[in-house]
Amino acid sequence: MLEAQIQMALDRLSNDEFDRLRVDPVWIDEAAEAFKEALQRQLIDRGKNDFRLRMSNVGRPLCQLQMAANGADASRKPYNFKMMMMIGDAVECITDVILKIAGANITGGKDQVELELAGTVIRGTDDIEIDDKVFDIKSCSPWAFDNKWSKGYEHMRDHDDFGYVGQLIGYAKAKGKDPGGWITVCKSTGKVKVTLADVSAKERALVKSKIEANVKAVNTNAPFKRCFEPEPDKWRGKETGAKRLCKTCEFCSYLGSCWPNAEYKPHPKSEAKDPPRFWYIED
Repeated sequence: MLEAQIQMALDRLSNDEFDRLRVDPVWIDEAAEAFKEALQRQLIDRGKNDFRLRMSNVGRPLCQLQMAANGADASRKPYNFKMMMMIGDAVECITDVILKIAGANITGGKDQVELELAGTVIRGTDDIEIDDKVFDIKSCSPWAFDNKWSKGYEHMRDHDDFGYVGQLIGYAKAKGKDPGGWITVCKSTGKVKVTLADVSAKERALVKSKIEANVKAVNTNAPFKRCFEPEPDKWRGKETGAKRLCKTCEFCSYLGSCWPNAEYKPHPKSEAKDPPRFWYIED
């Protein structure tokens, strides 16, 4: 239902049917201010080493949290990393406006919340509430849109290397609400997918235990251990014999510290003018 509402609103906007939509200029002003704050975080605040456990990061792999807490070098990233982050911020601000234009039943959001985990108060700001359920707005690549978000909650949960489930359940627990799910926009195509979080009470308890364990490990400075290992490189479904880092490691801010010998280079089998690039590891 929500996905259909969004798609209908976008269809009418794309075809200049503005007489069939309500667009409040205040919504645009709010989105502009939110994007201004996002640029401030990306271009100024992010240069500071002020790591804190927050709702937005507490569900991430423990190795990432430990690297951040210990002040590991976070400088080695692909040259377009920051641009991707800012485009993602812009997409999320725009999506917030589109949800209002679509007439979604927005019942809250942008609330500062806190939750005690393993004796530590974890704070954060949620994205949006729809029908009294907590939703996160995410932007993603075409690959993630097709291979992760479009395959339903169970598939997304089983491939949740970025801690999105822990983040959502943490927000919901802090607000005393049910988790709704994720509203995802493909940054390249503008397509929208709503993935509903069909989370049982038992699963919520398990996720809460996991993020509590993360908090405890960081607070007690537990011994560091990589959460992921290199995976076989493939080309057209066949292994090439090379090893490369998984998607989680590719987008990790601490790739350089965790894998100092990794090389970011074109796929050796590709003959394209602009071949896909990956982080490769020598045995």
